Amino acid sequence: MKRTLISLLAVLAGLSLARGELRLFNWADYIPEEVVAEFERRYQARVIIDTFEAPEAMLAKLQAGGDAEYDVVVPPDYYVLEMARTGLIRSLDPAKLPNLKNLAPEFKDPAYDPQNRHSIPYQWGTTGIAYDAQAVTRPVDSWGVFFDPKRYAGPCFLLDEMRETIGAALKYLGYSLNDTDPGHLAEAKKVLLGAKKRCLGFAGGVEARSRLLSGDAAVVHAYSGDIVQIQGEAPQVRYRVPKEGGTIWTDAVAITRRAPHPELAYAFLNFILEPRIAAAISNYNSYATPVAAALPYLDPALKDNPAVFPPKAVRQKLEYIHDIGDAIRLYDRIWTELKSR
Repeated sequence: MKRTLISLLAVLAGLSLARGELRLFNWADYIPEEVVAEFERRYQARVIIDTFEAPEAMLAKLQAGGDAEYDVVVPPDYYVLEMARTGLIRSLDPAKLPNLKNLAPEFKDPAYDPQNRHSIPYQWGTTGIAYDAQAVTRPVDSWGVFFDPKRYAGPCFLLDEMRETIGAALKYLGYSLNDTDPGHLAEAKKVLLGAKKRCLGFAGGVEARSRLLSGDAAVVHAYSGDIVQIQGEAPQVRYRVPKEGGTIWTDAVAITRRAPHPELAYAFLNFILEPRIAAAISNYNSYATPVAAALPYLDPALKDNPAVFPPKAVRQKLEYIHDIGDAIRLYDRIWTELKSR
């Protein structure tokens, strides 16, 4: 009886710490309303969500003081170490995250954040090419649909994300996504400038999906889950990793350094590591979950979809984007020139 009372008091103490308002800075259309509602009900809290389409915009907002405005942020994997170095996110206390045990082994000590010191994984996926099979008559198997005028397959949009788009050009040229050789990057800039003339512009993941659905575009540079989401209503839409290879990525969840409600933030991180909650998130946004214990609760159509869980032969062609240190300045210059022309 005494042990039960102590446990009950501990739970109540946790709830009292968790009450309040959680401000979440997340990618657009990335978490289901029912998951948010369940967190609010369980922790007697209110969740306010702001969204972004490009990680550069997310980082700029945090650097401008958003690290004191938001409690939780969802950066791409290759931003985590930079955000930790510059003091935008805090080190995590694993004792407050008992559900870390639910992660698949490959996500318990990721290269982008060893020992999950500053983040937990949220979702993972790939970046490749999506196209309307009714509007495109030639094979769409290469980044050349954007970068080679002879392979142009119709109205297109490039992804509005610096590392992804420059990385796609590098892969097309036979280089690594993380290449820092100035000569190779000059080649990438050249093919990107040509692609910009042929394409209709740049689009974030959700916008790219919408452009494909509306018929504004025949081909888009896209994230896997964004496309899988719409295939039920648009079966003519296809997604594939190009023959040159593409990106495999993990989006992470971190607590900002000056989070107004850190205890509530910890509660949220632990909450989304619960198997049924993690599965509900994946079933909604059609991305793969890093929570191994969630796999039994995934929709079978999702679990068996090679666009969501790519086979070994495809995964061998994929690369993670890495933090490249000071070389990022060269990427920034190329991106600024590309967007301004």
